[in-house]
Formats: sequence, structure tokens, C-alpha cells
Amino acid sequence: MTIPPLERENASAYYDAKTGIAYITYRGYLDADASAAVYDWLADLDEAVDHIYGEIFDFREVTEFMPDNLMEARKKSRRRNLRQDVQSLPVAMIVKDFYQEEILRGPMQNVPENQRKRIVRGMDEAHYFLQTWRERHPLQTS
Repeated sequence: MTIPPLERENASAYYDAKTGIAYITYRGYLDADASAAVYDWLADLDEAVDHIYGEIFDFREVTEFMPDNLMEARKKSRRRNLRQDVQSLPVAMIVKDFYQEEILRGPMQNVPENQRKRIVRGMDEAHYFLQTWRERHPLQTS
């Protein structure tokens, strides 16, 4: 089963049923409403499909991270972590520069100890990360 793509002014998301990858793209001023919409969409995706191979968040078109977004994203992410077993879900986050990397690494608590999340510089590197993660952590099917 699939869910419809998300299309908003500063966020879009779709699930590729063939690869099992969720693609999320943020752009412009990234605010709390965009983060909430994406995490609500991800919650629907979690219910609609049995297994997600991985997620790719693309931040390259973001011009500014609004303060309310950082709090909302952390809150929604924490809630998702409690409701879903995401410990085996690899997440690649594409950034365009050091500023975006620092925003994601610091306030979003993407630290080296959390091996399932990786900051990358392009789509090829994102796919490579998901592939190598899955080689070490195969999907568990019931």
C-alpha cells in the first residue's frame, strides 16, 4: 500500500514503493508547520507500509531554519521514536554547506554515536549510505 505524496510550499515528500525509500525535500524558510506536516506524513507512511528501507531528507534548498522548526522537529522526532521502532531505520540528510550541517548536527542531536543517521553532500552519497547500512542491518521481515 502507498500513501499520496505530500506537497506544501516549503516541504514535499513521497515514498518510492519500488525501493522502499521515503524522500523528503525542504525548501525556503523551514518552519514548524513544514516539520509537522512531514512528520504527520511519515506517521501515515509508517502505518501504510510494512517496512521502510530508508529515508532521505534533502535540506539543500532551505534558506533559513526558523527557531520554531527546530523545536517542532525535535518534538515530532522524539514522539515518532517512541511510537515506532526506528533504531534500524537509516536516515540520510543532504546538506549544501557547513551551516546546514551544524544546524542538523547540534540542535537536531545528530551525533556520531547515532550511526543510523548520516549527514551527506548529495543524493548518490545518500543512496550509498542507505545501501551500506542495509548490508550491515538487513530488513527484518515477519
